[in-house]
Amino acid sequence: MNENFKTLIENARTLAADKGLSWHIPLDEKGIALKGHSWNLRHLSKDGKPTTYVLRKFSEFEDAQAELVARGVLDQSELGQRPVSAHWQDLIKAFVLDHVVVRSKSLAFAQAASMAWRFLASIARKEPWLVTVEDVRLACEVSDICQNTDARTINIMALIRNYVDAQHLFDACPLTTLVDRPQIGKNAKAKFAKTSAALSQELAQRKTQEKLPERRAFWQLMSIVYTERPKSIVDYLRFALVKLMVLTGLRIGEVVYIPFDWRRTRGYRDQNGRPAGESGGISETLMIRHFAEKQEEPYFFEETQFVPDIFRAEVESILEGVARITAPLRTTLRAQYESGRIFPQYETDELVDAVVMYVHLTGNPIWVSPPYSHEITQCIERYRATYDPAELAKFADLQRTASHLAAAVSRYFSPENRSKGLVLRDKYGLASTDKGVRGKFLLVSDVEDFVKRHVPTKRPDLSPLRLNQGGSLAPWEMMFLMPKRAVGEGRGQSVIDIVSTFSVGLADQALLVTALGGVPSDQKYSLFNAYGNKEEDRLLTLTTHTFRHLQTTELFRLGVADSIISKRFNRRSVAQSYVYDHRSLAEELDAIELPAEWSSLLGDGKAATVGKMIAAGKANGPIVREFKRIQVEEGDQAALQFLMAEADGFHATPYGTCLNAFTVDPCPTSLECFNDCRHLSATGLPEHQKNLVVLRGRLQAVLENAQAKPEGTIGKANQISHAMKRLQGVEKLLATPAGALVFPEGVDLSKPNRPGTVLDGT
Repeated sequence: MNENFKTLIENARTLAADKGLSWHIPLDEKGIALKGHSWNLRHLSKDGKPTTYVLRKFSEFEDAQAELVARGVLDQSELGQRPVSAHWQDLIKAFVLDHVVVRSKSLAFAQAASMAWRFLASIARKEPWLVTVEDVRLACEVSDICQNTDARTINIMALIRNYVDAQHLFDACPLTTLVDRPQIGKNAKAKFAKTSAALSQELAQRKTQEKLPERRAFWQLMSIVYTERPKSIVDYLRFALVKLMVLTGLRIGEVVYIPFDWRRTRGYRDQNGRPAGESGGISETLMIRHFAEKQEEPYFFEETQFVPDIFRAEVESILEGVARITAPLRTTLRAQYESGRIFPQYETDELVDAVVMYVHLTGNPIWVSPPYSHEITQCIERYRATYDPAELAKFADLQRTASHLAAAVSRYFSPENRSKGLVLRDKYGLASTDKGVRGKFLLVSDVEDFVKRHVPTKRPDLSPLRLNQGGSLAPWEMMFLMPKRAVGEGRGQSVIDIVSTFSVGLADQALLVTALGGVPSDQKYSLFNAYGNKEEDRLLTLTTHTFRHLQTTELFRLGVADSIISKRFNRRSVAQSYVYDHRSLAEELDAIELPAEWSSLLGDGKAATVGKMIAAGKANGPIVREFKRIQVEEGDQAALQFLMAEADGFHATPYGTCLNAFTVDPCPTSLECFNDCRHLSATGLPEHQKNLVVLRGRLQAVLENAQAKPEGTIGKANQISHAMKRLQGVEKLLATPAGALVFPEGVDLSKPNRPGTVLDGT
């Protein structure tokens, strides 16, 4: 065993013992931790967030095994889910402890990294310290084949580079510089097809527009959240989350954790001490207090974001509505948090009517069997229209004279649940063996014990949330509270009693991610499916992060400074904001202001477009060179007149821009610009770069095909020469900075090479 590896595991064992963790995790035959023995990573991080992360899976990947069988590396009889070796399990546990406890990093990556370790173990089929470059390379190649994205491959390489090589855990270290990550596989082929089908042909086409919301899905979602009536409390919260993300551009994780005390204001006065609004300024601005993500901290990092006046009334209305809707839930959760009990409204030795306790446990205020009376139906409709808690209080009176309980009530108090502690008692507190629920009671201490032991997913979220400035925030102090596991609400005539339910939790990202199509719609609830009118509308999906890309792009388009945009989105540098900039070239040019003299002469036509490209340094070529020469020798007036006459010489191609006039004849070598044409100018646009990468791949394939032909094949040498010349041109174009000429000393391909006649001689 590698000594560094041995030391790592020994230190990790010591750390685990200090944290009260059992190093040995019993597994079943498939490599899954037995119940009660998994590591609770959320508890280790102590950040108080409700999303659960556990370390419980140590099994090999069956798809990796199948690929090895197909390659003849593994025998068919060895297929099957089984645990990775004990030493691989040790490595996974050591990494997780270091990542979560020592470095206080992301739990999501800790879980993703454990999957990457298991995949590498499935491919290598040897102890960790014996892994070689070939094993890592094969793992990356197989991972790209088995997965639609290259996320796992990226994680494998990150672990090797930042963890294995940094500590020399494997005998063959360093490995990173020796691993040439493969670029082939079904995923690469799919990207090739997608790219070639979406070539940028217009100035108005936005860069990498696949990162922006799909137009139909975006407007369908806006129609839903602003015109439809939410069918449930949870949908009301989803609608509010969508509106806030569109208006603020905050990440989904930042919106769901907006605190109840969100409002921050800042006043402004003029030099005379009067409100600035009286002098034509702004007297007060509104800010949203929130907790920024990606701050390299395990706790909540407090920030504020200014709300533009145009959105102020809407933002206030949204958050005030959420505060009103969640008020009963907040009251319940606060009492639970301060008392440390599940049912603080009762004494532990108190007997509560079984039907009343059924409402507390399930959140269902209706216990009579259907069909419901007209009065109950009307009450349900009124409640769904307003979500007024006063309507909930009427259900008990409306059902008081009912003779039959719903079957769901009897099922809830089944013999199985009674054996787990949900004991029905008579009015004296003695256990009752009689059938039926009417007239029975439950001891509060029994019910609280039952919830703690047997209903873990419905226990209220009571962990405090740590703040970056010290101290903590109680869970009831968050804005978006929700009834946990309210899966039946909104279906048919079912509603949730937000006053009586004990199960109150914090909203998390999954509340909206899944509802917008984050997972297949046939497996999870979808807003599009629930509210769409047409079949094609019900199949739409959206990614929440596209809203952030959209707002950043729009702010750039409207001329907002990059420093202000970066501050608004809690980014550390303006460079990060430009990753979210998807303006088209036309929109970028619109943001450029020409000098007054230029504008008056050039107008708004193509000449102005070329003038802006020249001013921005995004174009080059014979027209640009001549323009600059005339500008120096004869002045701006003459240069602009020349530009107005020659502006037709601006052409956009899928690979770059051409600045040569074709007023009389078209280009004789159209789209062959990369073949050493002196007029070709690089743009640096992502679409052009992608097109060139695709073209390079095609030319390489042509070259390899030509080189593979037998010697003596007619035309082989010409084919090789033709492909090599164009391949070299494409490579040079890819390496040329934006705005620069690619072949300044190249030939003028705009002039046709007219062949001579026999009379011209040799």
